[in-house]
Amino acid sequence: MIEAVDVPAAQPVAPSVDAWAALEHRSGVLPLVEAFFGGGEVAPGGKLGSLGLFTPSPQLGWEGAAVVGETSGDEVLLRGAVRLPSPASDGSIVLVRVGEELRLAWVDHEARGVERRGSRSGGEIRGDAPCWLALDGVAIGSERLSRPVTLDPGSELVRHLETYAGVWAAAAAQCARDGVQALRRAARIAAFNASQLVAMGITEVEIESELTSAAVQRIDGLQGLAVAAAAARTLAAVAARTEELRDSFGLEVEGPLAADAKVLTAFLGGALMLEHELARSLNIGDRGPEAQG
Repeated sequence: MIEAVDVPAAQPVAPSVDAWAALEHRSGVLPLVEAFFGGGEVAPGGKLGSLGLFTPSPQLGWEGAAVVGETSGDEVLLRGAVRLPSPASDGSIVLVRVGEELRLAWVDHEARGVERRGSRSGGEIRGDAPCWLALDGVAIGSERLSRPVTLDPGSELVRHLETYAGVWAAAAAQCARDGVQALRRAARIAAFNASQLVAMGITEVEIESELTSAAVQRIDGLQGLAVAAAAARTLAAVAARTEELRDSFGLEVEGPLAADAKVLTAFLGGALMLEHELARSLNIGDRGPEAQG
């Protein structure tokens, strides 16, 4: 039985691993458990889940995160590695390729053959950074394996991920806005608010954050991917401007993006992965030699 803790709804506005992990669990994990594993088996007080579906790969897209599944009797043995946005979870949903089929699997982090690492090859795990889940012959029973799924545009799985992307984008956009306000406070306290160079730099990222915030108010369907990609870019821009003003002008910034924003963007794989999936869903970009001829 897959158990998952019922975490209260969260709209994190700071890069707190616990807050963002709770948002991922409620808006990303639980809907997939309900749709693909049987919601009647989800029990409060169980596992805090994460999504091991957004692992960077040369293919850029979500399908590149699939691990290998080998049938062994009534079980499937998993081998591979996926990146998790944080080490805070107790179990993860991963994408598995079993022969020609794709399925979702629930992996308990305490199961035999599971190892959490600070990087793909090893290293110490940091509580405020993404980590890796290495799977070496992890046995998964049928109750922890979904029916076949597809990542084709408009499929049930993709619709769930698009919805989660929209929820994440709303929280990320608010985080970016709060980061801009923190920059303005720091500039005012340090008497740099009259500096044209500082003011222009803050205004530039403020415009980006306000546009992203306006976009998330109109999310519908595919737009979840679009605004999530925009939010990931905006977070990175505000974080970079925060670092620049702190290092170049000595501003003492204590806002939500004073630390590294990687812990936030890793929850959906980053802007490049989101943009790739958006382009694929819209059927644009490189569609092969036949389409080009």
